[in-house]
Amino acid sequence: RRVLVAGIDDERLPEDEREVQGIAEVFPSATVLKGTAARQTTLARHLRYADVVHIASHGVYSAENPMFSRIKLADSWLSVHDIYGLRLRASLVTLSACETGVSQVAPGDELVGLARGFFYAGAASLLLSLWSVSDESTAQVMTAFYRRLVGGQPKAAALREAQLEVMDEYPHPYYWAPFVLHGRGDW
Repeated sequence: RRVLVAGIDDERLPEDEREVQGIAEVFPSATVLKGTAARQTTLARHLRYADVVHIASHGVYSAENPMFSRIKLADSWLSVHDIYGLRLRASLVTLSACETGVSQVAPGDELVGLARGFFYAGAASLLLSLWSVSDESTAQVMTAFYRRLVGGQPKAAALREAQLEVMDEYPHPYYWAPFVLHGRGDW
């Protein structure tokens, strides 16, 4: 599988480097974009060929206009509007950041947020967060999730097992429960 792992340099995300490195160890042939390499143009170029995409960053949900919900890259913010212009073939996109799964119900029961943008762009499934997340426990959940996924577990089972593993160290749901899967469950 072609795997793309991206993470920004930000002192407010001290575990970001560990998360990116841990996932890169699970997928040794992954394309890794760290720090200034995680720019919008570079990311867009690699996204169209990736089967698995993992972005470790900051996420912002915009309640006033969900189309302006966004995820931080090295040089800019990637908004829902920007995502609509992407073309993906990924079976899984993981947005490892705060509030990436929050959406607003629009007329016609349409959900508007980052999830809608990535599904529109072609992603088959998404791993997202429903609230602000802990940088440290998120790195652990994500690495455990991918280890289990590569070990042959379906996405939902891999996420559940990763959450249970992290729950041993961090019993409060804040640390392990914000992550949800949307879309296809097959690998």
